[in-house]
Amino acid sequence: AIQAAHDAFHARDTDATAWSHPSQMSRRSAVLNSIAALLRQHTERLADLEVRQIARPKKEMRFQLSRLPEWFEYYASLIHVHEDSIKPFGPGYLNITKRVPLGVIAQITPFNHPLLITTKKLAPAIAAGNCVVVKPSELAPGSIVELAKLCGEAGLPPGVFHVVLGGKEVGERLVSDERIIKVDFTGGPAVGRSIGAAAGANLCAVTQELGGKAPMIVFGPPGAEDCAATYSEEGLDSYLAPIVNGCAFGAFIASGQTCIAGTRIVVHESVYDSFKRKLVEKTKVLQMGDPEEVETTIGPVISAKHLAFIENCVEEGLQDPSLELLCGGKRYTDFVGDEEHLNQGNYFEPTVIAAKKDTLMNAEAVAELHKRNILFQKELFGPVVLLIPFKSRQEAIDLANDSQFGLGCSIWTHDLVEAHSVADAIHAGMIWLNDHHKNGPSSPWGGLTKESG
Repeated sequence: AIQAAHDAFHARDTDATAWSHPSQMSRRSAVLNSIAALLRQHTERLADLEVRQIARPKKEMRFQLSRLPEWFEYYASLIHVHEDSIKPFGPGYLNITKRVPLGVIAQITPFNHPLLITTKKLAPAIAAGNCVVVKPSELAPGSIVELAKLCGEAGLPPGVFHVVLGGKEVGERLVSDERIIKVDFTGGPAVGRSIGAAAGANLCAVTQELGGKAPMIVFGPPGAEDCAATYSEEGLDSYLAPIVNGCAFGAFIASGQTCIAGTRIVVHESVYDSFKRKLVEKTKVLQMGDPEEVETTIGPVISAKHLAFIENCVEEGLQDPSLELLCGGKRYTDFVGDEEHLNQGNYFEPTVIAAKKDTLMNAEAVAELHKRNILFQKELFGPVVLLIPFKSRQEAIDLANDSQFGLGCSIWTHDLVEAHSVADAIHAGMIWLNDHHKNGPSSPWGGLTKESG
């Protein structure tokens, strides 16, 4: 596969019709648009395949995959509007900066969003004229093979896009091959370190998107210092309802198996109790079940091994007397009737765990709990969310930044001055205001710390 991609790329040296040749920009744009059109035609089929691979709920996957064409169309358009730049240099010189394809790109993708993450990597790479070898997760390779077939049907020439299947050994051979010019990896920090080392020994450029432990910072409404006096219960519920819905989405989409899952909710003390109550109410109506059914909102986690990891972390974290379990907290095995067979699956209940405000006497005690407890610090990659209170804006910022990860964060407030001030102080590559987990082809995607890539 690597040699075929290498040959396809270097055909540009003698063949003006080769994919990577500068004269083929319009052709590349047309093929990317054709790929987008075919993806639209096959959305439901591909979504059903993803459900069978990773057990994400069908409703989630159909919506997610309906957006895949956006990436191919965006980069198809970018080909036409791209311009070289001319920089000042000095009299008698014309200083032109050109962006050119690199060569053969190795891309290694994870199990949790197989087609979405592959699309986000593949579309810009082939639009630029590169040739690509993708190694999908061994847990979810089928949909990537189908994508390769559709790309060929859309007119992508042989050699431009290859899929290689396998586990760790295949990945190691791929990134250490001298014909690879760049490596693009999404996965965990431990594997990222080994890939970075291998790619460095090979003098490859590396792009990595790694772990996350995204905070969601919830401020109270105007006058929040005395909510009881300023707001009726109905008024406070009206303020919190969309925030609770947004945070529940951020925490539990994909059963929490996303790198930007909102796993730490940092809530102003004035609304902490009300927020806890409403989040528990919301969490309890989430529907665990067969991912093939459109009513299901929570599916299983990827494997029995990972289920055990989540169970062990939750059990360890809850030994801390400053935390309380509000709902969930264990494997779910209460399916009955036609769904009784699902009890063999890797279902973990949507779980809400909160710091006990009455046991935390000051900001130092809150900060110490956050720093010492595994549930606030370790990426669980499951449907578990933690709540912790704050009093001042600086305390919220300090709690949000108390992590080795720096991938995503969301800030929930009606005060836009406050929102932007806090955003400037957060160590995260992506920050949403009054939303979470949103992305698009024109937005950069990546972390701001080493552990997040």
